[in-house]
Order: sequence, then C-alpha cells, then structure tokens
Amino acid sequence: MELQQLQYFLVAAKYEHITKAANSLHIAQPALSQSIRRLEAELGVKLFDRRKGGIVLSDSGRLLVKEIEPIMKSLEDLPKKLADAAGRQHQTIHLNVLAASVLVTNCIIAYKAGHPDVNFRFVQSQSTTDYDLCITAALPRRHPTANQVVLEEKFYLAVPSASRYASYEEIDLIDVAEEGFIMMADTRPIRRICDQFCMEAGFTPDIIFESMNFEAVRSLISAGLGVGFWPEFTWENAISSPNVTFLPIRSPECKRDLIITRNPQFTGSPLVQDFHDFLIGYAKECRDKYQ
Repeated sequence: MELQQLQYFLVAAKYEHITKAANSLHIAQPALSQSIRRLEAELGVKLFDRRKGGIVLSDSGRLLVKEIEPIMKSLEDLPKKLADAAGRQHQTIHLNVLAASVLVTNCIIAYKAGHPDVNFRFVQSQSTTDYDLCITAALPRRHPTANQVVLEEKFYLAVPSASRYASYEEIDLIDVAEEGFIMMADTRPIRRICDQFCMEAGFTPDIIFESMNFEAVRSLISAGLGVGFWPEFTWENAISSPNVTFLPIRSPECKRDLIITRNPQFTGSPLVQDFHDFLIGYAKECRDKYQ
C-alpha cells in the first residue's frame, strides 16, 4: 500500500466519478483506475461499487475513508508542524543552572517580558552537555579563564536574631564552629564552596539539616533553627527577613564568583548572545540593589 494510492483513492471517493477524479489529479483515467484496482487487491475488498455513470463507495470504502482521512490530514500538516518546531528550536535557549537559580529565574521572567516568543529549557545537571549557557559558581580566581565571571558575591552568616551573635557587627567564622549549620546538599556547588569556607576557618561544620531545595534551607535559617551561609543577593530577602541577623564575615574571606560557561558547540547564536548579555546586566543590577 502506497501513500499515492491512498491519495488517489480519497479523491475518487470525493467525486465518485473516475473521469472527474482523474482530471482533478491531472492524471490519465486508466492510471487512476489501475491504482484503485491495485489497492483493492492489496486490501482484499471492493472499495467501490461500479454503477452506470459513476462509482459509489462500498461499505469497506466508507470505512477506509473514515480511517485514513485523519491520517492524511496529519501528513498534510506535517511540513508546517516541522517548520514550526524548527522555529521554536531556534527560539529556545537551553540553560544549565547550577547556581543562583532564583536570580536566573527572575532574569528569564524579565527577559521574556520583552521577548515573549523566546522559550527556555532549564535543567540542573552536573553531567549534561545539552545547554547553551551554564551558570555555576566557584571560589574567586579558582575557575578556568575560558569561563566568564558575571560578578563576585559575598556571603553573610545568617544567625537567629535572638542569639548572642545578633549584636555582633561582624564575625569570624571560627566563632560559630560549635553551632549547628543548615546547608545545601553536597551535590550543589554552593555547598562545596561553603565547606571550603569552614575548612579555611579550621573546622568541619556540624550540619543539622541539608537539602537540595534552597527555599527549605533559607526558610529554616529564617526560622532561627540554626546558622548558615546566605549569599548576598542571589537568595534575596536578606534585608527583609525579620528573624535573622546577617553578619559580615571578617575571616576567612567568604566570596564566590558567579560564572557563565558557554557551550563551545553553540556559540554562534545571536539569541543566546543577547540573553547572555542581558543576564550579566541583570545580575549587576541586582547586586547594586543590595549593596
């Protein structure tokens, strides 16, 4: 059974007249009749009843029309669907977000306000290579030069406002070595950075809670259930959290670089470049707002 046979059959079914159908298809009448006979032979049924002056669909013919019309319509629409899908692919930015997810999400919202046709695919995977831009973090000056540092972000130590530390103007990290820490899970870049801060201060933190979800960590710190590190601006709400006091850390230096890495296979897209530049500007505006 060939696609052309089915197309010819549907036209013949529409006209129920071989000559009119052949003229519509711009083929010879014998060619159309032969195509229909071959189709009937392959299916083992009569599709038309021959009558004087024309042809009439048989019960089998009507059933075949009912079954294949949606299929043929889908095939007709397929080129447009493929073209639309290709267009959407060109209008899709693939992000691998391993750090500053709140910042990046808010940046996407702001970008789409001016670019409603642009789509985003957002993943968080250490192993994937399917991305246009990867946003991650590292200790200052400890990243490959091929990466682009968006900006530097310092960390506060978040302590319960009712604790004895709340009256401090700043703090040495070693002063809270015996406190319970609330941390991100050890699969996240921010956790490795915070572990390094504690190591440089000379202690291993007593972790009383850890989570993959930064909102859970942020909420528990806000609830005063432990101490923890709080990035200066990417977690937001540092200033407006009434139950937490945010202390500048005097030593060691607690900072990280937010980094954009471009996938070398997809560096030529003007759309990706435009969002890349927008993200850098947006991040700097956020930093300036909290300073």
